[in-house]
Amino acid sequence: MKLSWGTGIAIFYSLFVLVLLGFVFASTKQDHSLVSDTYYQEDLHYQHKMEDIQRTSQLDHAFELTINQHPSAISINIPKELAHFKGKMTLFHPAYASLDQTYQIEKKTINPLVVPVRKLIKGRWLVKIEGENDGKQYFHETYLMAP
Repeated sequence: MKLSWGTGIAIFYSLFVLVLLGFVFASTKQDHSLVSDTYYQEDLHYQHKMEDIQRTSQLDHAFELTINQHPSAISINIPKELAHFKGKMTLFHPAYASLDQTYQIEKKTINPLVVPVRKLIKGRWLVKIEGENDGKQYFHETYLMAP
């Protein structure tokens, strides 16, 4: 059976439209959540955050974070200079915004501070620590690998 060139073009365009519709349907099933729901407000305060990062980098000691053997707690060594540090730690998962977690932290006399967290799935996590000590704001950002 021999097809005419017009029938071939019609079949080609029909298949093209079906494939295109398949891609459109598949793209609607993708998670396209933003990194932050309040990115515009955060952008307005970016200069303040840069000053906090600079103030943190001028400390004699740095924040040190480690995930305990069972990924249910994170140990934080808060710099010695920040004796009265209060703030929050936010864990961001790069693929799923629904896994993001926020915890309040406060430096006690014991160092490292151990923060119990919900189970961290395997992979890379962005950890942001922000808080204040004696009226000055500090901000630290690092990545951790959950086993």
